[in-house]
Amino acid sequence: MSTNNIPTGRAVRYMLSYLKRHLPFIVSGVLLLMTVDICQLVIPRIVKKVIDTLGEEIFSPALVVKSALSIVALAAAMTALRFCYRLFLFLPSRKIEMKMRNDLFEHLVHLPASFFDVTKTGDLMALFINDLHAVRMATGMVLIATTDALFMGTMSLLFMLTIDVKLTLVAVAPLPLIALFMIRFGGVIQSRFTAVQESFGTLSSRAQEAFSGIRAVRGFVQERAEARAFSAHCREYLDRNISLVKVWGMLFPLVGFFGSLSLCLLFLYGGRRVVGGRLSLGSFVSFTFYIQLFLWPILAFGWVYNMLQRGIASAKRLLALRETAPETAVPPRHEVPSAPIRGHIVIRNLSFRFAGADRDVLRNIDLDIPAGGSLGIIGKPGAGKTTLVSLIFRLFPVERGRLFIDSIDINDLPLPYLRKSIGYVPQDTFLFSDTIENNIAFGLDERTPDDSSIRRAGRTAAIDRDVSLLPAGYATVIGERGITLSGGQKQRLSIARAIILKPPILILDDALSSIDAGTEREVLAAMKEELRGRTSLVIAHRISTVRGCDSIVVLDNGTVSECGTHDELVARGGFYARLHALQSFQSAKGR
Repeated sequence: MSTNNIPTGRAVRYMLSYLKRHLPFIVSGVLLLMTVDICQLVIPRIVKKVIDTLGEEIFSPALVVKSALSIVALAAAMTALRFCYRLFLFLPSRKIEMKMRNDLFEHLVHLPASFFDVTKTGDLMALFINDLHAVRMATGMVLIATTDALFMGTMSLLFMLTIDVKLTLVAVAPLPLIALFMIRFGGVIQSRFTAVQESFGTLSSRAQEAFSGIRAVRGFVQERAEARAFSAHCREYLDRNISLVKVWGMLFPLVGFFGSLSLCLLFLYGGRRVVGGRLSLGSFVSFTFYIQLFLWPILAFGWVYNMLQRGIASAKRLLALRETAPETAVPPRHEVPSAPIRGHIVIRNLSFRFAGADRDVLRNIDLDIPAGGSLGIIGKPGAGKTTLVSLIFRLFPVERGRLFIDSIDINDLPLPYLRKSIGYVPQDTFLFSDTIENNIAFGLDERTPDDSSIRRAGRTAAIDRDVSLLPAGYATVIGERGITLSGGQKQRLSIARAIILKPPILILDDALSSIDAGTEREVLAAMKEELRGRTSLVIAHRISTVRGCDSIVVLDNGTVSECGTHDELVARGGFYARLHALQSFQSAKGR
């Protein structure tokens, strides 16, 4: 997700596109903020009036009391208005953060599998946490501070000009230099903040991997090694933050220095004008108030600029993710077929190569699986078995004219429609940290199926008996990734999740590998009735899992080396026959 080709203007427009949706709130908040600023600008005028009348005949204690009460009333109004404008301006920034997070997540779940093959989980977490926080600050606090700085700065300058033009020009003379430093450090802040975010993503990935693989870490006594590696990443994250802070730490004191220089010129030149009688004491005091009000926007400008640059850097990273092309959910010029999928799968001279690879994973595959038929797939590890079935539900792009379902090119089938018609049990079982019943019902549109459907799926997958021994039964909450269950229980639960969908096509990718032979026979017997009339593809390493299939293919280095029924392949004397003899011997020896 490179941000090099994303200009700053596009990143700003990206943030503004979300701000536009909340214009009524933002305009109301800005008007309230301006009202607060006006109240602040009135107070020095009151002070000027009181001081200038101290030595005059019109002065009276009543004037002091009246002026004091006016200042108290203005302060009370400012307190109430500050609460209101913060509510009006902070609320949109929170809603923008929520909308961005929802949009990013929705986009993320539609990205192709190849994206997740090369993207670390920690990098994505950094986007969803740190980068969205930076954008929220840029559309919340930065908006408030910028509006306040521009309006307060402009009005303070106008009020100072009405008091003494020459004094104003002298006092603000050093301040334009601040803009030069802002321009100089802007690009540096962006690049260094991007480096900080990337380092945070690496740090998050390392922590996530360590926690996910904690059993391996402790089993191989690698606690200290992991701690040292994590500490190294922490040090890198710290160093990059310090590198950013050095720029920020240099910028803000420079802004403060020029602000102090402005005050110094005010006292030197303004004091002389008061002594010379060209400026009243009240005007000088009120001018001092206004220069302080004018300096606040200048001092805040450094902070605003820093936050804005961080927000732009994060917006570029978010845009890079948004511009990653998703899978095509609905092909152009094609509609959802009126009839449901029957499951007739035809593969014609199919070859496939992963992006960036130098050789084909699959070569010249030809298969014809009739609707309701079953195909067993056997082969050595790395032969291309999982890749082949992954192409059937378009986990990876498929060349046109190579794969058909019910005589329709797979590229012409809308992706949600296609995948809803396929029940898939992967070899790498994934379960959610939720109840058993919710894990089984995960693929259903309605997550509240009746108990009988869940129990029926559980019985078919031979998991019902295990679940009945748990204190809460199907309402039992399993740990992260199903850590409280055994490997075989996870696989059977995953099978139940696919079966409950009643799909016309069912794919079992080595889904019985962690189940003992006795349980395997129980599952296969129960599934025989369930699979009647459904097209099924069964990948396995054990002959016993596929011997009942209508036909069996042997994949070898990406090609079909053998094809036939169980008896035909055994009689042929090839790889399948040798594997059958070996497993039969091991089974007999085990008895």
